[in-house]
Amino acid sequence: MFAEKLCSLSDEDLLQQYRSTRNPKAFREIYQRYRDPLFRYCAQMNLERCNLLMEEFWLTLLQEPPSLHGQRLKNWLYTRLHKVLNTVDPNVKADGATESPLQSAVESSDVLSAVQQLPRRQRNIFLLFNECKLSLATIADIERISLSVCRQELAHGRQSVAFNLHGSVRKPWKSSITLAKEAAEMEAAAQVTTERAEAPRKSRARFPWSPRKSSDGAGTGNPTTANSSVEAARA
Repeated sequence: MFAEKLCSLSDEDLLQQYRSTRNPKAFREIYQRYRDPLFRYCAQMNLERCNLLMEEFWLTLLQEPPSLHGQRLKNWLYTRLHKVLNTVDPNVKADGATESPLQSAVESSDVLSAVQQLPRRQRNIFLLFNECKLSLATIADIERISLSVCRQELAHGRQSVAFNLHGSVRKPWKSSITLAKEAAEMEAAAQVTTERAEAPRKSRARFPWSPRKSSDGAGTGNPTTANSSVEAARA
């Protein structure tokens, strides 16, 4: 009955209960909820040391449960694990590291291999958003970058993964005859544009009834003058 009650509690309530009672069942419930997603994230960020890092991570949480101060436990867990990963040099291999079944599984997966080819920051943003389901605002806080930069890095990461998986976008096939015809049409259109631009501009024809400006800038379309001309013509 008590176990069913724990399952109904939120992550934050579970952590609070463990902080106050040190009930191992409350900690076990948190561990069951986040064991696999945290391990997958850690493995894709540091494959060789993920086992050791996760053991130390959970042991620290067991001994020193944090005070969230209004923060979600999920966000705290990934933020904390990100800090742990940053303390380890990704270019330095672990002592006595050998190829493990986990490494073989990553290398045999096209998607995981494509993700591994991303730069470290792009890979972290890509994983936290697509796999860990964190918001862009939280990821930007974790990486300490602006939201716009975080969004750009995510877009670039997606494009790179798609390129690593499928290559560049294929263009529709065209025969050499079609390509030559299109080139000739483009050249003819460019020639017409050039001829029109270089053609002398003709002056506009002036009609007898068009108003003309006098020397003082006033128009000759004065109604009085027009009436006088009509009367003279009638005479």
